[in-house]
Amino acid sequence: MDDTDDGGFSVDKVIGNSPRIFRNKSLVSVGTVPDEERIVGRQEEITNVALSLEDLIYNDVPDNIQIYGKTGTGKSLVSRHVSTKISERAQDNGVHATNIYIDCNANNTITRASRTLYFSIYDELNEKYGLEDQSNISHPPKRGVGWKTYTEDLWEIVDEYYDGLVIILDEIDLLEEFNKLLHALSRARENDEIDTYISIVLISNKTTQFKSDVNQRVKSSMGGSEFVFSAYNAEQLENILENRRDAFEEGVLGENTISAAAELAADEHGDARKAIELLNKAGMMARRNMDETVTENHVNEARDLVEADLLSKSISTLPDQAKLVLYTLAKQLDGRTSTVSTSQVYDRYQTVAKDVESNVLGYQRVSDLLDELEFLGVTISERKGRGDRRGIKKDHELNHRPAIVLAATLAEDPRLQNLESVSSPEDILQ
Repeated sequence: MDDTDDGGFSVDKVIGNSPRIFRNKSLVSVGTVPDEERIVGRQEEITNVALSLEDLIYNDVPDNIQIYGKTGTGKSLVSRHVSTKISERAQDNGVHATNIYIDCNANNTITRASRTLYFSIYDELNEKYGLEDQSNISHPPKRGVGWKTYTEDLWEIVDEYYDGLVIILDEIDLLEEFNKLLHALSRARENDEIDTYISIVLISNKTTQFKSDVNQRVKSSMGGSEFVFSAYNAEQLENILENRRDAFEEGVLGENTISAAAELAADEHGDARKAIELLNKAGMMARRNMDETVTENHVNEARDLVEADLLSKSISTLPDQAKLVLYTLAKQLDGRTSTVSTSQVYDRYQTVAKDVESNVLGYQRVSDLLDELEFLGVTISERKGRGDRRGIKKDHELNHRPAIVLAATLAEDPRLQNLESVSSPEDILQ
């Protein structure tokens, strides 16, 4: 029996009848860590990171590393790839080592980051050595304990099983109280808590701001190497996308589709992640339209969808009230003015909050949320004098087109979709 409605539509008419666009879609999925031969345009950066960690394979002291650069410049990719290779080479030399990756966007408190770090290592060791069957080893609960409990228990198992450990803290600037965690990690060996050599790899999109937030004690104990990853150029992006061509069925990509995606990405941001997602979305649009070839037109149509989708991921962790403030700002800037003041945002926000039956925050709290949006890079703010001794006001603008911000915000808040009377955020971009 098929799934047919009163109008005669059946889902069976859709499944299996769309053009075969993708052969291995994971190759153009952002979360996929590619094989070494697919990492393009980062040979110098790979070399620098590898040389900083190389001493670990000889059971000696590796460097700590700080890596800066805009989103999509290969910071996470290179760090994860090289640290994995270092761990493998160390094992070949009889040095017991491993590498752990922590996404501080998803683990944005010191307790969450410490818990993820502990259980990543515990689970790895449990798979190898069956820790849960050993009566002398017990792990802390996953809830209800402080971050120090996780680090103290971590040192016990790390010291027993590992000679070397690489800890990657990605988007470290999003981690609350990161100074406390960095101090604990960087001083563990010095404080005789472990004999294991540890390398801490910090990744941040905000060079100046992050550096200014690191306290002197952490700067003193961290030391190490510092690298800046530049944006990719059009040629590098084209090579990256060419190395993902086999994500698609043979002959599906138009003659100029990859070069068009690369040029567009290089011109706008030099972000490899966005370039890959652009090609992915273009393929999905071709399939949705029942087109058998992915063309430049699909790439151009997919551009706004990609930007909105990536922005929605950035704002997904924001509190609901921050989304209401961002929505308010986007609506006020939609085709009318280039900037609006905090007071203008607040006046409109009160109406929006009531319309979605939410609590109405005070003026200062809304001002604080606007500062948080600026910190995330979603908005740009500027202080201006009012003149005539009337004090200072703050004006706000968006770092993206208002329609893109609106679509991204709607994707993260169904209440706002109802307010806009749209069935999906994509409707805003039509």
